[in-house]
Amino acid sequence: MRIRRLAALALLNLLNNLLHAWHLIAVLERNFNSILRSIHFPTIFSNTMDGEGGEQRDPIEQAQAEPMEEDIEDQVVMGLGYEDESGDEDDVDEEEDDNASDMSSDSDSDYIVEMDSDDAFESDNAAGYGGDYSTNSESDSEVGNKTFRSHWNLDPRYSVPNVPLYTFKPQRLLKCNYKKFCPPRDYPFARSGHRVVASESHLYTLGGYNPRNSRTIARGTGMLFQELWRYNFATKRWVLLHNPTTNRNMPRELASNALIISNNLLISYGGTGYPFGESCSNDCYIYQTQGEKPSVMRIEATGDAPIPQYGPGIVLHEHYLYTIGGTTGYDYSCDVHRLNLRTRVWECVYICRPDIREDPEGRYRHEVVYDGEYIYVLGGGTSHLVYDLQRIPAFNLKTNRWEYFDTLPDRTFLTNAAIARQNSGFPKPRKCFSCVQHTKSNGEVEAFITGGMLRDHVYFSDIWKLNFSTKQWTLIRTASLPKALYFHAAAHNQNGCMYIFGGIEYDEKRIRRCNDLYKMWMTVPKLSEICWEAVLHYRPNLKFNGHSQLLKMGIPLRFAQRLWHSSKTK
Repeated sequence: MRIRRLAALALLNLLNNLLHAWHLIAVLERNFNSILRSIHFPTIFSNTMDGEGGEQRDPIEQAQAEPMEEDIEDQVVMGLGYEDESGDEDDVDEEEDDNASDMSSDSDSDYIVEMDSDDAFESDNAAGYGGDYSTNSESDSEVGNKTFRSHWNLDPRYSVPNVPLYTFKPQRLLKCNYKKFCPPRDYPFARSGHRVVASESHLYTLGGYNPRNSRTIARGTGMLFQELWRYNFATKRWVLLHNPTTNRNMPRELASNALIISNNLLISYGGTGYPFGESCSNDCYIYQTQGEKPSVMRIEATGDAPIPQYGPGIVLHEHYLYTIGGTTGYDYSCDVHRLNLRTRVWECVYICRPDIREDPEGRYRHEVVYDGEYIYVLGGGTSHLVYDLQRIPAFNLKTNRWEYFDTLPDRTFLTNAAIARQNSGFPKPRKCFSCVQHTKSNGEVEAFITGGMLRDHVYFSDIWKLNFSTKQWTLIRTASLPKALYFHAAAHNQNGCMYIFGGIEYDEKRIRRCNDLYKMWMTVPKLSEICWEAVLHYRPNLKFNGHSQLLKMGIPLRFAQRLWHSSKTK
């Protein structure tokens, strides 16, 4: 009895502490706005974030540079996917495209997309260039009209007197309105079939296709973009790093290739020229993006290389680059090869034989996820078939054999009969979608897939999450693409944020390529990342300050470098 009495007292004490904690959280939540207004940001950074991890200050000043010159010829951007080579596309005037970007119809109110908090307070959106297609989502924004007067003591030229209150919104899709921060037409043209990767500070996009772009024809690339762009998350500006004019080593097969990033080095593999399938590649290229002179180098490899193809998946495991699947335009495979990046020798790891054993069937435009032990292959298809996302093939890197994993449906569909009748709890089979891999703080790997297509006129705008520890699918109900999207690309910035760029948008009225950029926080990141985003929201003109000025203000070195390194190479 005494033990029970002591246990009961301990439980009551625990409940009392929990109630006190809950009360404190409620008080803080009620007073958050007033607390935020009283914060002096330089004091916060200098007292709590200055010199994180033993970082040293660098007195180097920011270097200014001239914007890149771009062809200013306006074009109309229309067209279908790769598999529609008939060229039967609607001819729409540029004026109609600009009107369409207004997005003022009532049907748009159903899309779960918001303006980025840095953009919502400015309504004068710069006109799109060359017939690109930009969604104006200000009517859907949930950002309030509260304003905040900053306490930063900077040059009056850079002051921003009234700014909407910053709010952090995980798993909400936000549109990045970068065009108002860029010089006119100094950003990527609308495209599809490109690839993107990201570091913690930049987004990179390589290649892509647009049949209505005369600039690519003039450069002799047959409607493909033979270029590499870099976007800075902090300054919201694009920089053209490579094109045939600046670097003759740029590959020509730049549609549906594969791209990864490691230590700020980009590695691309495969791809096709135009017409698709007539000229394919099995070459690997390395792109150096840092320093005064970014470079491009083709890897001179030997050994048993895979056949030239496009639409593959690639993974970096130890010092090997693994390639999975792809197509020549006629034949499809799910074979596995790997390139030893030290010796530059290819070797064949596994040849699939689905006719004689339970191997995955050939496919292209699938996505791959890597957890250190397996390479999971999600979706993909051929010109006639599309593969489901319920039973996932996975290549075991220890045994060099294929295995299969059955996934579980979204639990909401199991408990709600009305919803279950409309959807099985799994994402529909698809190809030409995007997939971003994210590792949680507990080590669990998750994948977020967006958009894609099942067949002609069946396209998707949904966003799903798959946990590879529990094999559980979850539909993200707080966010979806504003329109169905396919042949787009997405990347993870290593801090928990997903970026989606370009692709082909579809609705009942029209189909067109776009160069819109969206972001979504997949998880709650470190507090320092949220603080950095809030500082950029209230002080968008920090990019005009030199490196030493940023450090004197109390900006930690690793955040100051995100601004400074982007400006140094412009």
